[in-house]
Amino acid sequence: MTASPPPADDLSPPPSCPDAAAPAPAQALQRLKVAPAEQPLSAAQKKFNRLLARVNSLERQLEQLQQSADALRAPHLQRMDALRQRMAQAQRAMAQLLHARLQRPGLTAAQQRAVRALLRDLVHAVPPSPQPEPEWAALRAAYPRPVPAAPSPEALQQLLDVLSAASGETLELSDLEDAGSPEALIEALAERLHAQDEARRAAAAERRARRKTTARQAEAQAQAQDARSALRGIYRQLASSLHPDREPDPAERERKHALMSQANTAHERGDLLALLRLQLAAEQVDEAAMARLGDARLQSLCLLLQRQVGTLDRELAEAEARLAHELGVQVRAADPRRLLEADLQALQDELQNLAEGMEHDVHALQDDDKALKAWLREQARLAREHERAAREMTGFGFQF
Repeated sequence: MTASPPPADDLSPPPSCPDAAAPAPAQALQRLKVAPAEQPLSAAQKKFNRLLARVNSLERQLEQLQQSADALRAPHLQRMDALRQRMAQAQRAMAQLLHARLQRPGLTAAQQRAVRALLRDLVHAVPPSPQPEPEWAALRAAYPRPVPAAPSPEALQQLLDVLSAASGETLELSDLEDAGSPEALIEALAERLHAQDEARRAAAAERRARRKTTARQAEAQAQAQDARSALRGIYRQLASSLHPDREPDPAERERKHALMSQANTAHERGDLLALLRLQLAAEQVDEAAMARLGDARLQSLCLLLQRQVGTLDRELAEAEARLAHELGVQVRAADPRRLLEADLQALQDELQNLAEGMEHDVHALQDDDKALKAWLREQARLAREHERAAREMTGFGFQF
């Protein structure tokens, strides 16, 4: 009896078992794309090719970003840690110098106030040492941070007016008194608004559940079901071919176990491209097989790829944010590695310049009242410039 040909919308796996590693991503991409034949590509085929390329590009960006981070992280963090220690030592030396100078006459009352203000900032800016330091602890205690003044009733009412306008809830001073502080009131209000938002979402979901399914919703649900079936079908084909318990050869069983582990991970993540690459390795699909797929099957695969694009976009954004926080510079996966290296070097140079400047100041101010007074005037000028810049930025909507 002659075996019937495979259906046109299947990937038609041959019975052979895999004997090669998964192809390289770029090679796999070319082999999986639907190639033009006698007829022009359909809209579904073009979309499938575009999404394949997009998934491949995002995967490559994520991999390259991780490789760059792995190569640059350790030397950068080590250098920054050394520079921070150097900066802390310079700050300690400056604090001790200023404290010693306050014990001698010769400074005006305004200059003494300026020195004390600088000392309050310095002694609390230096990270605490893991070892006990009685002298430094005494210095910190001698220059405590000023306790913030309680806000005036007018300022509190202004805060309540802003929060009322933003939240749509009428707030009174009693609400603030019950909360204990402006910060606690803001936190409590945020929790209340979050609970209200969750309740609205739940009510909206319940209303949607009671509504009659529209033709478009039914079509979308059917497409989603087709996509899940397509992914499950590809995975089952791989599982049948790669199951290590059916392989008598120990070396081949170990190799299949590794590939099966990859298939399990890809199936859990909904990673269609990874499953298709494994199919290439298992010789379950070839270039011609993709062109044989019908548009309906391709639409299902496109839905899976669209979801994968969304997942990769989120993973890329999360990786960028995580590395930016870790390294201290803006991180963008689309930028070449040399730009990230340049930004890290600039950050190191900035901290080194600050440490060198502080060391220079400590050396220059030793037993030189004239230099100290000039330095105090320069610090006051810089503080005024910073305050003016902060006010200007606040005027543009930036908050500090």
